[in-house]
Amino acid sequence: MTATDLPQGMTRDTISLLLGHPDPATLLTDEFQAAMQNAMNQPRSYAALQYGPEQGTPRLIQFLVGRLNREQQLTLQPDQVMIVAGATHAVDMIARLYARPGGVVLVEAPTYADSIHIFRDHQIDLRAVPMDEHGLLIPELERQLAALKGEGKSPAFLYTIPNFHNPTGITTSEARRIEVIRLAHQYGFLIVEDDVYRELSFEGIVPRSYYALANGEGVLSIGSFSKTLAPGLRLGWLVGSTGAIQRFVNCGTTQMGGGANPFAAHIVAEYCCEGYWEAHIARLRALYRQRCDVALSALREYMPKGVTWTQPEGGFFLWLTLPQSVLAQPVKQAALRNGVLVAAGNGFFVKPDDGDHNLRLAFSFAAPADIEAGIRILGQVIGQLSTSKVAQP
Repeated sequence: MTATDLPQGMTRDTISLLLGHPDPATLLTDEFQAAMQNAMNQPRSYAALQYGPEQGTPRLIQFLVGRLNREQQLTLQPDQVMIVAGATHAVDMIARLYARPGGVVLVEAPTYADSIHIFRDHQIDLRAVPMDEHGLLIPELERQLAALKGEGKSPAFLYTIPNFHNPTGITTSEARRIEVIRLAHQYGFLIVEDDVYRELSFEGIVPRSYYALANGEGVLSIGSFSKTLAPGLRLGWLVGSTGAIQRFVNCGTTQMGGGANPFAAHIVAEYCCEGYWEAHIARLRALYRQRCDVALSALREYMPKGVTWTQPEGGFFLWLTLPQSVLAQPVKQAALRNGVLVAAGNGFFVKPDDGDHNLRLAFSFAAPADIEAGIRILGQVIGQLSTSKVAQP
């Protein structure tokens, strides 16, 4: 690849454990190229180059309705699904239409850094709820809800990444999900589940979605083709009540621009309807499981004493907690000087200082040998910084 061909956030001649990019070898497959050809050779293929229906390309909506109903035991109708230009588009629309400037939104601590960015663009008052290995801490969520009520405030929604969480890799237990739904009904807030990693379970077993557990009541669910097909497509979907989907269809940006990415949506509809996507997902699960196993093995071998990490069962990420004597930002900078890119934890928190001792590692992009080498170098850097701290008077 030339320098201009490098994906977002990548640097030449480095090992990147930084961002959740898919393996490049999984992108332009023979099946995807065949779907492109087939989609463009159909009699009405010119429709892919026109403004599309505001709700999205009907053939893709029909496919998603069938698959979601089958996989999650739902009873969706086509008017409950909308095609979006990736999860980013969905998060931005939800923030714009459901949380006014100054309104309160609850997020996990930590959470996806770019969602924090979007919410702050909309001048939203963010309240962070801590997590453990099973998901949101329910007593703390309940405490914050009661405190908000005492202030005369109510959150517009809770934004959550329940499966193979970004950045931690953990999955919220079904018991915790049920408790969150109970509190959502009690305090009257919407649940927004960003479920873009759901298909990437290493074992193929995932807890029931918030949408399924709540029978669709008070939940918006976001999915994406970015992690399981190609991020350059900028294509995903949003599931909600008929009224909620109509609200998104009627909003100004949708009415002005029409449906999301009709050209990409026609190709993806052809790809999915030919049965290619299911086989591709199975290959991705095996691929990313292998890379996660390599990463976990390397962490066990190379990390110095006092470093801990999560044990993801799917997705792209794992989360390191450093000893209190070691800060993430100096580790990130020292690793970069040694040719390894990692993400410091600060950007994943509403209060950045809360991530002073955390690192996120992405195992999706780098080859297995590079994952091992990168973690070996990272372990050396952490060990050196730990020693230097101990040596200081």
